[in-house]
Amino acid sequence: MRPFLLIAAGLLLLTLPRVEWGRVDTSGSATAAVYVYEKDAGGVPPFVAVAVNRLNRERKVVATLFEDDTTDGTGDVPEQYRAALDAARKAGLPAIVAMAGRTVLRVTPRPASESAVMEAVP
Repeated sequence: MRPFLLIAAGLLLLTLPRVEWGRVDTSGSATAAVYVYEKDAGGVPPFVAVAVNRLNRERKVVATLFEDDTTDGTGDVPEQYRAALDAARKAGLPAIVAMAGRTVLRVTPRPASESAVMEAVP
């Protein structure tokens, strides 16, 4: 009886759809947004703080602020911010980076208003 159950379970697993872990469907909307800035060049403008709050509450996007020089206890940039930081540095700081998982969807350097931040995150 036991070999029959193992064979049946194996056949069932073969019919299940294959899941590719780590892949993100970037055709949809953003799951996260990171405003990357340099504190020595100025803080976070009030309109950015309002937009980040709105993204979190209204759109359910995980929106955060990240200072360019931030590192973890080992002196490295935290893993969840590496892609956003690299993209923002290439575009010019400050920048809002829209992401789907760990994939960068869009980078908008120097947003000038709350609506610009909101429009930067699809």
